[in-house]
Amino acid sequence: MSDNKAYTKYLVIFVDILGSQNKSDFQESYLINTVFHEEFQSQLKNDMPHTAYQRKVFTFSDCAYIFYQFKENIEEERKDIGALFKVALCNCEPIFLRLLKEKILFRGGVYYGDAYVDSERNMFFGPAVVEAYKLESKVAVHPRILIDSFVAEKIDESVQKSIDAFLQNSPQADLLPIIGEASFGRGVVEKDIDDKYMLNYLHYPENNIVLQGCYSSSIDFLNEIIDYCQSQIETINDYRVIDKLYYLLRFAESKLSNLA
Repeated sequence: MSDNKAYTKYLVIFVDILGSQNKSDFQESYLINTVFHEEFQSQLKNDMPHTAYQRKVFTFSDCAYIFYQFKENIEEERKDIGALFKVALCNCEPIFLRLLKEKILFRGGVYYGDAYVDSERNMFFGPAVVEAYKLESKVAVHPRILIDSFVAEKIDESVQKSIDAFLQNSPQADLLPIIGEASFGRGVVEKDIDDKYMLNYLHYPENNIVLQGCYSSSIDFLNEIIDYCQSQIETINDYRVIDKLYYLLRFAESKLSNLA
């Protein structure tokens, strides 16, 4: 066995489909895996040789692990860790919006740390993998993607850095109120009522950003989620499921209110 294998630093994103253990319908399971596959394949087309990061994806059954890190031999001055985190989470939002479009609820965790990933052998493990899983399975509870505080704070720093650079260097700096800070990633990460950092997976529709192939109207999309939650709450008897639906209902309503 080779002695030069070791952990390296990765941003690890774990997402799990809620309620899938109680579902045996082939079409729904096929749909979940199709959404994962199509979105990841679509994003791979955007991974250009000049980008500083690389992405590795593993999907199985009803969950996925997504790994981001800097490419080998990337110049140190290009290693902006906050920008890496921001790009990774922004890239994931279309996946979550597609799942919501199909009325599929999910939960997840995001952590940065040590991991070993071997795509050729379909193998991955390490402390960061475990911590991302713990955030999802032990802490999140609701349909939300929890983010470790180190990752969240680095993203906030990166967003502010981008806004400051725009204000200082762009001849169009006075257009910031029109362009909006959301275009720089403001609002991608937010704090929930329990002070836990989470991914705002409704960042696109909240800021009236249309996602082609998913929805053409942000208002209609958010209302669709709200209507679905309300209809399911009226028919389901399992309080644990109802609690998750109420969470998503309130979350979507708050984003619709911000949009109005």
